[in-house]
Amino acid sequence: MAANYTEVFQDPTAVEKYAERTYAPGTFSSIVSSRQAGWLRGFVPHAFGMPPVHHDFACGTGRVARMLAGLVSVSHGYDTSEAMLQKGRELGTPGHAHLVAPGLAVPEPDETRPRLVTAFRFVLNVDLHLRDQLMDFASMALPDPDAGLLLVENHGNATSLRHLRKTFGRLDAHTWFQELSHEEMAELFDRHGFDLVGMQGFTMFTQGCYRRPWIWAAKAADSALCSPMSKWATDVVYIARRR
Repeated sequence: MAANYTEVFQDPTAVEKYAERTYAPGTFSSIVSSRQAGWLRGFVPHAFGMPPVHHDFACGTGRVARMLAGLVSVSHGYDTSEAMLQKGRELGTPGHAHLVAPGLAVPEPDETRPRLVTAFRFVLNVDLHLRDQLMDFASMALPDPDAGLLLVENHGNATSLRHLRKTFGRLDAHTWFQELSHEEMAELFDRHGFDLVGMQGFTMFTQGCYRRPWIWAAKAADSALCSPMSKWATDVVYIARRR
């Protein structure tokens, strides 16, 4: 776990760098995010008979809510960083942003529509305690199988090319590195009463492969392979339903 993960984005400078540099047009993160948006915009109308209520845990700047604009009845984003939520307002994030204390996020009630709970770029960066907080939140929003779906991103799949950084020692004492296996993710869902019902990959490659001269080959291969070979993708979104 990044030791200061829950504090680092309290700093507006860190938030600005995250929003304007990490997700600048043409970066690896923005390319993966664009693929996710395309998939979500096809998946959500197919999975729900009516536009669901969207609950985004650790929403950050509201990137997922912007992906889903027009496809959900309303988005609620929950985060512990006012700086992140403020940046989201500047970016035009739709819906409602809720500043919450750590561990105290409670989904806004709505019993009339199905619910979609999302957590992107979260589980890899935090410890088991904070992952459990996510799952407790999801359990409140999704009390039964008919309530809706949970989508959780793992952007460090252990069964992927990214693992080679660890295998071949491409790390040093100052390099933060974490990975999660499909088994660990399935165990997390199972322990909180969720069944894993699907997964979708978004890149087979790592950020280093998206630099010249490899970027065009990597993008072409990902476009063809990351969906049918989701199990081996570096970035995976898991689809879960309450048991």
